[in-house]
Amino acid sequence: MDAVKRIIDEAKGSIPATSRTAIAIKNNCSPESIAAFAVRDGLQALAASLFSALEVGEGAAEKPLACVRTRLIEIYQDLPPNCQTAKLIASAARLEEISEAATQEGLTSISAMLAEAEQEGER
Repeated sequence: MDAVKRIIDEAKGSIPATSRTAIAIKNNCSPESIAAFAVRDGLQALAASLFSALEVGEGAAEKPLACVRTRLIEIYQDLPPNCQTAKLIASAARLEEISEAATQEGLTSISAMLAEAEQEGER
């Protein structure tokens, strides 16, 4: 996975910091998720490089915590950019902080997802 890590490290400074791809990198999502977000963000060269490197290497199973982080980033795009929950997701804050903000802002689906993840021991 050295090639994958190198591609991600090199991309960090060249992609928009507010893109879902950059947020996925900050949140330590799986390389597969980062590549998928790169496609959605129009970063075709990055996505192609990651998919090629992943094809050559052995794909590791995504960790449960990375699955939760990936889902948060998918939700992020539908949140108002000035809400505290969106800001916390973008900054890769602790899941507890994101859950508290979501609860305060009435984002019950996010709170429920994080509560379920906690019960399943994914934190």
